Amino acid sequence: MENDHEEKPELAYCEITDEEIPRDHPYFLYDSEMKLAEAEMGLSIGEGVRLQATRELLDMLDTLYNMIKDPEAGLPDNQRKALNHADDVWLDLKEKMSQGDKRAAHLLSSHAHITLALGHLIAVRRDEKFRELIPDYLIKYLGKLSTFVYREAIGHVML
Repeated sequence: MENDHEEKPELAYCEITDEEIPRDHPYFLYDSEMKLAEAEMGLSIGEGVRLQATRELLDMLDTLYNMIKDPEAGLPDNQRKALNHADDVWLDLKEKMSQGDKRAAHLLSSHAHITLALGHLIAVRRDEKFRELIPDYLIKYLGKLSTFVYREAIGHVML
């Protein structure tokens, strides 16, 4: 006979909804991708190149990451305006990577994780429990930040 108080290994606590939800819920995938994006950003800072610009990218990423927990959070005007000008552009990834630039590689990895996080976040918002918790602002600026990080990695600097 199963005890109601036994842990269900397929569930995990979600601080956003204050309940246990399936471990494979897109929220946990979003959360993991954001952590990986921040970790890669940290590694890019460790390369010691364009430190101020890279730390600002990390600051923007962290602000957006915490927005679900703190709906009043937002990007400062200067960062928001910079991201608003970050249009997609095709840049030669192979050329940059053939130079063995570790900072660029970490930033490109961070960009990829942000892009995946964004996809998971859009899936999370389809869940009725999360719909009102995820503002358009977060989706918009996470997408713009992804482009911005990509451009910084390739060297098409906008900061």
